[in-house]
Amino acid sequence: MNTPPHLHRAPSTAEQKGTRMYRGLLVLPFVWQVGAVPLVNDMAWSPWGLPFPMLWQMAGVVFASLIFAWVFRLDRQSGIEAEEQAFLTQLKREGADT
Repeated sequence: MNTPPHLHRAPSTAEQKGTRMYRGLLVLPFVWQVGAVPLVNDMAWSPWGLPFPMLWQMAGVVFASLIFAWVFRLDRQSGIEAEEQAFLTQLKREGADT
């Protein structure tokens, strides 16, 4: 069975070099927010008058933002922008051909 031309693509530079394993870091905010709830939920400590679980969730938002920024930077270093631009150029070319 042949693949339609619009679904066939050459392997990206990332696929040629290997997978982007650092994207596994994106699991950490989930583990922080959901996985650690049983550990944090029964804490009686209230810094600044806030219940600890609320403070934990707010810290989790900051933590997630830092992880997202780090993955974004690693994406840029791995050449994702050039890959994205090549993909968009290919789409425009294919759109002009039809």
